[in-house]
Amino acid sequence: MNSKLVTIGLIVFSLLAIWVSGLGQTKVQKVILQDDKSGDHLIFVLPTGEYKFESCKGNPSGGGVGSVTVTGCKVVLTDMSGTTRVLAEVDLCERVGKADIAFEGPILTNKIDSGFEFIISDSNTGDSAFDCDF
Repeated sequence: MNSKLVTIGLIVFSLLAIWVSGLGQTKVQKVILQDDKSGDHLIFVLPTGEYKFESCKGNPSGGGVGSVTVTGCKVVLTDMSGTTRVLAEVDLCERVGKADIAFEGPILTNKIDSGFEFIISDSNTGDSAFDCDF
């Protein structure tokens, strides 16, 4: 009888632990990073890897599709194709993120021929918006 109670207790405890561990998970579909100083911003969709970037200075913008990996709270977007280099890292639990974005020539929507590189540092992704009015 005692061993049955122990077994039932372990099963209940295990189910409770699984349920509690799932409480901290979020169903984030998109991430927005907005630089704390310049307002430059990057948005990307987790399931598809689609992203768009806009700068608030001179308004160069670009986008594409990258690869997204999620490990616990950490989300990483990478796109190292042709004229594009995008590396964004976000901690969903700490709500911080950073990105290094470089575009060259034809990827830019305003057709500027020279390349651009941008660094985004976002100390609070909770207040980030995809606009230059910050």
